[in-house]
Amino acid sequence: MQAHEGVILPLPGADGSARSPERYGNIVRFQSELEFVQCLANPLYLKELYTQGLLDNAEMLNYLKYLDYWREPEYVRFIVYPTCLVYLTLIQQETFRSRLGDPAFIEELRRLGTRHHETW
Repeated sequence: MQAHEGVILPLPGADGSARSPERYGNIVRFQSELEFVQCLANPLYLKELYTQGLLDNAEMLNYLKYLDYWREPEYVRFIVYPTCLVYLTLIQQETFRSRLGDPAFIEELRRLGTRHHETW
């Protein structure tokens, strides 16, 4: 089978057999949601979501609420950037979302994040 760049091929199961399409779909979904949640740790990413108008979309807000499952012990262990969970909470608040349009606010979030990692 020829591999194409950008196409993720299913990894074999523990017994060497190919994984089922359903299992492979679950793996891709897990990885995609984990990546998205962790991107929320970056204030510039939050600003981009705001700029694109995605945070005004009811479906997106429902999706953010759905992603709260990442706080559960069986999932939180995969989180590398725990700040993303703080922002996941804050981004669900209208006041916080409205402030994402302010460049000074974004810069302050960046400064606080940098300071946290310098002293952690």
